[in-house]
Amino acid sequence: MELHNRLLFTLLLGTILFLAGCREGRALSPREQFGDNKWYFLALESMQQGMESEAIGYLEKGAQKSDDFLAKKCLEELSRFGTVSQRVATAQELYKRFPDEDSLLRLSQALLDVEDYEQIIYLTTDVSEPLPVELTAIRLHALAKKNKQGMAGELEDWFFHESISQYHKEIYDSFKDTLIPSVFSEEDIQRLKIRLAVHQRDYGQSFRILAELLQGQDDVYLWLVQQSEEMLSDIGRTFLYGTQKLTDAANFLETALKQLEEGTPPYTAFYLNFYSARLYDKGLGTGSRKALEKFQAAMEIAPTPENYDNALWYYFSTQLKISTAAAEKALKQYIPTIYDPLYYGDFFETMALRYVTNRDWNGLLRCYNLIKEYADGETLSRYAYLSGRLVQLELIDLDEFPQEILDELVNVQQEMIVEKMGQQAVGQDLPVAEAVSRGLFAAAYREGGDLYYRLLASVQLGYSPAVVRQSLYQTQLLEDFQRDADVELLLGGFMAFDLPERIYPLWQEHSRSIGLEVAQKAAAHLSLYGTDLYSAQGLRLMSNAIFHADIQTTEEMYRLAYPRLYAQEIATAAQKYQLPEYLVYALIRSESFFDAVVTSHAGAVGLAQLMPATAGDIARKLKLTDYDLTNPQTSIEFGSFYLAELVGRLDGSIIEALYSYNAGITNVRNWKKYFPDLPEDLILELIPFTETRNYGKKIVSAAAIYGDLYYGVSHKDVVTEIMFQ
Repeated sequence: MELHNRLLFTLLLGTILFLAGCREGRALSPREQFGDNKWYFLALESMQQGMESEAIGYLEKGAQKSDDFLAKKCLEELSRFGTVSQRVATAQELYKRFPDEDSLLRLSQALLDVEDYEQIIYLTTDVSEPLPVELTAIRLHALAKKNKQGMAGELEDWFFHESISQYHKEIYDSFKDTLIPSVFSEEDIQRLKIRLAVHQRDYGQSFRILAELLQGQDDVYLWLVQQSEEMLSDIGRTFLYGTQKLTDAANFLETALKQLEEGTPPYTAFYLNFYSARLYDKGLGTGSRKALEKFQAAMEIAPTPENYDNALWYYFSTQLKISTAAAEKALKQYIPTIYDPLYYGDFFETMALRYVTNRDWNGLLRCYNLIKEYADGETLSRYAYLSGRLVQLELIDLDEFPQEILDELVNVQQEMIVEKMGQQAVGQDLPVAEAVSRGLFAAAYREGGDLYYRLLASVQLGYSPAVVRQSLYQTQLLEDFQRDADVELLLGGFMAFDLPERIYPLWQEHSRSIGLEVAQKAAAHLSLYGTDLYSAQGLRLMSNAIFHADIQTTEEMYRLAYPRLYAQEIATAAQKYQLPEYLVYALIRSESFFDAVVTSHAGAVGLAQLMPATAGDIARKLKLTDYDLTNPQTSIEFGSFYLAELVGRLDGSIIEALYSYNAGITNVRNWKKYFPDLPEDLILELIPFTETRNYGKKIVSAAAIYGDLYYGVSHKDVVTEIMFQ
């Protein structure tokens, strides 16, 4: 059956609209191509048109005639129609034919509607795998209704040994006046209320309950160390965010540690150490010695890799509060022990900002050499590029570094030149500083690095447009990719039968099991509808897919991720305000993903994401009294006018205008005032707003891609125009 689905989907990949194939010289219709797998999609079409009885007929046929995957989808849809008893019967058939977790959940939901609690209990007893939280909630609801003996243990496990969810709150609200008081002691009810309050981030409430609960204990420390892992974590957060007496709370947890006996679960000591460390760190101030000791203690006994990375991240961050030198010392000791490099990306970003702000130029290169074998690709490309630029500007003193480190960096440069340009391009030996800087730029350019730093590195290396174009659109492939032929078949059906509203949600749910070629077709299909909603969905789909791919990307895929929507409006505005079209496209894409009616959390509106007050100022300058920011032409013109005006006010600096577009011109002038001697690519790194730093990088990258894809302007020329003029 799986082979059948794979062969069928191979057929479906041939075109975007009807997924090519032919018979006797004519295109096959979707009905012909899908055969008996068409019924599910025909049913969805009928439901879309409000023809319920016709849809039910299609679903009944599909349940009997289609391949297993789509037959199951038909039964799932059928279980939503008819009387209560009919829905139960359909759900029973579904579970009988396809006895998996999803089918059990649907059947249990149907049985809950008819109050068949005994059947729910029977079906969910002795299940081999742990039940998902929603199914557990249904089971517990049924147990409660039947007041089954022994359910207290299940209820206690669910409430105190699992992460709290909305289903926990629903069960509590349903039975807080009946079952809960009969099953739980008053103390357990108080513990449960703490967990629910923490889940809702009402730490004041959770702390009040905890304080009252502790007052009633004969031995508060013994009580604390007897709590479950999940309960301990909630108690730690309660202390951390629910009280101002942080040091007292830390001392309390530390004292509890001394009460531990042999045989206590390892998570108990971990959480007591971890939260006492965080409390000391927050309560005692910068770089608390007590906090550092406790983070180290937590690391030594961390029961899982995730726990270890969490404690080590805080240990590094606490050291950084003392100084970059302290953080470097910690990195030298512990960086080889990290589990997930991506977990530390924000820490390394903060550390880079600290180096630049403190003008500790040598520190960036020292840190790069510490982390180059361990950090994530984005971090390494940032540190390598910045270090290379600082060496190039003679701001780094290479005499501080051992010769073997410099030799290694020079070798990277030589290897990259051979790889990109051939052995004959190596040429004569370069001066040490130039060879080292080029080695660092070569390291920044490696696949898997951040696109922005790779672009800047390509400019510094002087790579030809052909070399850059050949390698820049390459991506690191997913190592654990496993294609799901059934999901790809479903996606193909949504395209073939004109069901665009289902494409993006399905891709979001299964993006890591849908091949890049299939994602490309889905994005292209969505773009055909010409609406803001589907165009934005197709753009988001492809923008994510090209960086999480199972095969190498192509320029055509990048065209889908960087489309030219609203071409006439952008061409007109760009010409009117003397801006490159690729820059306006990059601005609009970065601001709104071409969604003309989107409004940000801050209140920015439309394609160009202008605040109403800013738009009002622009309208007065343009002598307009009546305007609509959700109108594409208006938003594009206002945004282009504003950007061009900022460029003029900032002496022609495009990148400073972009910073100002995001963060305001006053902030930009203040940043420049503190570092008047730095070039723009380094100025960007000291911006204290993460959003603005990322915003600048995103637009530079997008403009370079638009220039290359559509205007014959090399990445180098675009980056130079924006960053270095």
